[in-house]
Amino acid sequence: MPPPYCIDPDQFLDLTGAVPVGRDDVRAAWDSAYALAEQRLNELGPNSDFYLVFGLQGAGKSTWVAEQSRLRPRNATYLSGPLPSRKHRERAVAMAKRAGCRSIGVWINESFAVALERNSHRSGLARIKEEAIRHVYENLEPPSLEEGFHEVIVVGASPSEA
Repeated sequence: MPPPYCIDPDQFLDLTGAVPVGRDDVRAAWDSAYALAEQRLNELGPNSDFYLVFGLQGAGKSTWVAEQSRLRPRNATYLSGPLPSRKHRERAVAMAKRAGCRSIGVWINESFAVALERNSHRSGLARIKEEAIRHVYENLEPPSLEEGFHEVIVVGASPSEA
């Protein structure tokens, strides 16, 4: 059986070059990520788990996914990105519902300062502008079961410490 799918819109962007990535590029990357995730969920069907992993850029989403994908069931799919608010997560939750699988919201709740520090060690276009991280931080909404998740996992500081 193949390993769990780990999908991040960044995998559809060229962050190694010198040419900045535009809004259209980012939208296309998200569309590609959603399409791949939906395809995977439809292939796996109702007996699968869909982890929507979100938080600040530099919070540790990729690290968490890498660690968990070795521990979780083989029928898991992970979609990782900032997705700060309920409205940003609606599309993914609806996709999981259509596929009939369990959806798990995973908030990597790291402080703004730690995310900035980690981001400072990134190179090239992978280093996110501080204003972009701040925008996500200012729009963060804790996940809830009311969004349609079957389960919510908070990794890191408690929501009051964010």
